[in-house]
Amino acid sequence: MSRPWIRSYDKGVPATIDTEAYPSVVALLENAAKRFADLPAFECFGAQMTYAQLNEKSRAVAAYLQTKMGVKRGDRVALMCPNIFAFPVAMMGILRAGATQVNVNPLYTPRELSHQLNDAGVETIMLFSGSTPTLAAILAETSVKTVVTIDLGDAIGLPIPTPPVDAIIPDPIRFADVLAEGEKMDFNPVDLTGEDTLFFQYTGGTPGLSKGAVLPHRNLIANSEQFRAYLPDASEPGKEIVVGALPLYHIFGLTQSLV
Repeated sequence: MSRPWIRSYDKGVPATIDTEAYPSVVALLENAAKRFADLPAFECFGAQMTYAQLNEKSRAVAAYLQTKMGVKRGDRVALMCPNIFAFPVAMMGILRAGATQVNVNPLYTPRELSHQLNDAGVETIMLFSGSTPTLAAILAETSVKTVVTIDLGDAIGLPIPTPPVDAIIPDPIRFADVLAEGEKMDFNPVDLTGEDTLFFQYTGGTPGLSKGAVLPHRNLIANSEQFRAYLPDASEPGKEIVVGALPLYHIFGLTQSLV
């Protein structure tokens, strides 16, 4: 056999998957939003967000990025955020605007953050307000022009105490304002394909400088289809529950969120 590893597959696991199951990750997410509109998409802090709410809020983010910030297909937008409701809303908004998401660890040091933002060519960053002191320390060294700050309760309206935005950050835009203003703006869907770049996913940098893996939409579609093929008993549409134990900015966590 040219692929001997197939012999180790469990009974019933197919040898191939359809990497074209969806044209893009955006198509996958929008399809889920239509099929499961009233079902919970995410649960956090004891609250739930439905697929319909995720769809509406991410549309507002995408509209704001396109209209107010001029974000275009292929532009790099960084997201530096812990596992809170704002992460999937911002992520889906960034992707629906046609941009490439640069995932950033909110615990990065200033040196690590500076390297990643410059290496990826980021001009727009959305980040947890508690991480703004790190950005403030190196902002002048980067090409970042627009900063959107995120509070812990954003996107779901929970009054959770959040660290203040560092005073050095010039003209920060509140994520809550992005959502409120974006609702009133026009959104122009982008015709994405499997070849469009989805993520710049950076390595941990253990052997040296962190390096960005360039992941197209087709890559994550394939990961999603692999999960369904290998664990069919855990893939009953509309009934799966996945515990997001890993950070969403991590590739494992991102893959979990798309299952």
